[in-house]
This record gives sequence, C-alpha cells and structure tokens, in this order.
Amino acid sequence: MVEHGKSVKTDWRLSLPEEWTVPFTDEDGLSREISLREHPALAKYASKDEAVKALVHAQRMLGRKPEGYVRLPASGGDSDQWEELWNALGRPQSPDQYAMPEVALPEDMAVDGDFLQEFVETAHALGLNEDQAAGLYGWFIPRVVSLDQERGRFAEESRQNEFEVLRGQHMGRTSDVLERALQAARAIGGDALVQALDETGAGDRASVISAFARLAPLVLEGRFRNNGAESESPLDRSQLETMMRDPRYHDPLERDPQWVRRIEDGFRALCPGRNRP
Repeated sequence: MVEHGKSVKTDWRLSLPEEWTVPFTDEDGLSREISLREHPALAKYASKDEAVKALVHAQRMLGRKPEGYVRLPASGGDSDQWEELWNALGRPQSPDQYAMPEVALPEDMAVDGDFLQEFVETAHALGLNEDQAAGLYGWFIPRVVSLDQERGRFAEESRQNEFEVLRGQHMGRTSDVLERALQAARAIGGDALVQALDETGAGDRASVISAFARLAPLVLEGRFRNNGAESESPLDRSQLETMMRDPRYHDPLERDPQWVRRIEDGFRALCPGRNRP
C-alpha cells in the first residue's frame, strides 16, 4: 500500500476474510470461535507466502518420524516397542553392563553374587537405565542391612526380657530349668526340634522353656525306663548323671524317694560295693 509516495506496511492477516473463524482456547482454558486473522499462530509469519510455505512443510512432515523420536507404547503394548523405548532412555544392552556402586557393609556381611545377578537381570527386564539401577541398588542394600540390624537388636532385647521373666519365676533354679527344658526337647524331637525352636524364637520364650522343663521328668523317666526294658541293661553313667540333675533328686522340696532309689540302684549296678552315687 502506498500513501503520499511512501510505502506503508500492512498486516497481511487483514486480507483474510473476516468470516473465516476457527476454534480457539485461551490461557484460562475457555474455548470460543475467533476470526482466523486473529489467531496467534499466524502472527509469527511476516507474509502470507511464509504462512503457506509453513503449511506445506507441515503437511509433508505428517506421518514422518522425527530423528530421535520414540513413540510411547500403550500399556501392555508390543514388547519390541518397549525395548526400543528402554534402549533410547539409556538401558544397557545386557544386564552384565550395569555398574553397581560400592556400599558400606558391616565386616561380617557381603552381597551375595546370586542376588546381585538377579538384581541386574530384574533391573534390565524393567527397563531401568544405569543411573536408575545404581540408585535403587544404593538405597536397597543399606536399607536391608539396617532392617536386619534392627531385627537383631529387637530379638536380643526380647531374649533378655524373656530370661528376666524366667529368672523371676524360678530364681536360683533358672539354670536347672534351662537344662531340663533342653533335655526334654532333645528327648521329644532330637536336635531337629531344638534347631526349630531356636530358628523360630520359640525356644527363647519363658513359657515354652517352663513347659518343657515340667515335661522333663515324665519324658526322661519314660525314656530311661523304655531304654532299660528294651536293652535289659542297666543305665549308664551319663543317664544317671542326667537323672541327678532332676529336682526330684537334688531339690529337697521336690525330692522323690522312688526317683532317688532308681539312681542309687543304677550306681550300685555300675559300681558294686558302693551304696550311694
């Protein structure tokens, strides 16, 4: 446009028909119809020719995959698409290429090789890149160590508390009660039962120890009696010494004449000429 011999720059968008309208959503999220000439997307083009060239170029790019672009697979989508995405995000080609950080461990602890292999294989299957796998490993191992130490402290405190309960019930006879309980457990189920009681923590409970100690006289007496009937041989020294640790022999308040007589008879059989063990 020329005015009095001067060139005046006119906004090319004004040449667009005013009745051409398009939907538009403003910054507040409100949608309305505006004239095409007012659309902000056209403001960056200096001329209609530039806008048309940009439109043609955009049409040519439709359906093309830009360099470095990876489509996000749908949930449960094709496994190859997920593999492509994970590799693009920095996942190593194989689990063995993960580099796990050094973590501070107590002197008596070490990371098991099989666990470490399982960890990197799982990290690879989940698509973790090196930084993600290293970060998870660096958090997980110290956390497991901390929890194990907390459980150990709790178990030790629990054992001490149970022992105090046991000592409060039996006072000076506590050691004898422990010994009788152990003998009864071995007589009933052997070392396997003792191991199970230790592993489950049941063997540290005052109520369990007291129960086995109360069973000891019946269990041990029956065992010795049956052993004697089956072999028709006298009791040996270790059996007699075990019987002597029973309160029915050494405790004046629980002394059982029949039990004492059995011990004395056993020693007489082992040591002829002696009247008492």
